[in-house]
Amino acid sequence: MDRWSRMFPGLPEEVGQARAFARGVLDGHALVDSAELVVSEFATNAVVHTLSGQWCGPFIVMVEADSESVRVSVMDMGADTAPEATPLGCLDVDREYGRGLALVSALAKEWGYESVPAGLRVWAELVTDRSS
Repeated sequence: MDRWSRMFPGLPEEVGQARAFARGVLDGHALVDSAELVVSEFATNAVVHTLSGQWCGPFIVMVEADSESVRVSVMDMGADTAPEATPLGCLDVDREYGRGLALVSALAKEWGYESVPAGLRVWAELVTDRSS
């Protein structure tokens, strides 16, 4: 399994850089589009909802891949609340926030989060049709 990671400042404009990083390391992989979307959602949440964005602290994007799967993780400085996906049937399309983790849930085989010494790591496991 190949592994890549990169640290980004907790600034809104860095979310695009995080997406570009994921796209670059997964160039040609069948799951590149899904992985890029997941990185975008996780990085946005890190910047908007955690101490990483409040203090311009870092967030770290980690990508692991083999031919049939990709695991995407974003580690941030943590927050007072835990990540929670809104069920697809309960999404409010008029709200500015609240759809990201529902999208991740729809794309990922599984996703979750875990406390780490510096904050929180949110992860998603993506698989191709062959290995689902």
